[in-house]
Amino acid sequence: MAFFHVFLRGEHFLIEMDGKQSWMGFYKNVYAEASNADEASSIAVTRTCADPEFRMRVKNPADNPPALNIEEITEIEKDTALADSGFVFFPDESAVTT
Repeated sequence: MAFFHVFLRGEHFLIEMDGKQSWMGFYKNVYAEASNADEASSIAVTRTCADPEFRMRVKNPADNPPALNIEEITEIEKDTALADSGFVFFPDESAVTT
């Protein structure tokens, strides 16, 4: 098994924070042990989408879904001290509402 750093970028997420909803994007670093880069990407996306606090904040209507992209994936030396980062949100100025 190899160890990977996966850098994710989310776009067009309707996020509820402090009682307000805003269109946001985010960046997140995920570290995954996998047999190849495709498997590491899948693990990173699954782990990100399964985060219960994040899931509670996402308020996109079914007909206006968000996007999750792999910005970069790199095989790195295994380091058990590395942990997934939190979500780093930014305003998504390009979000088009329906």
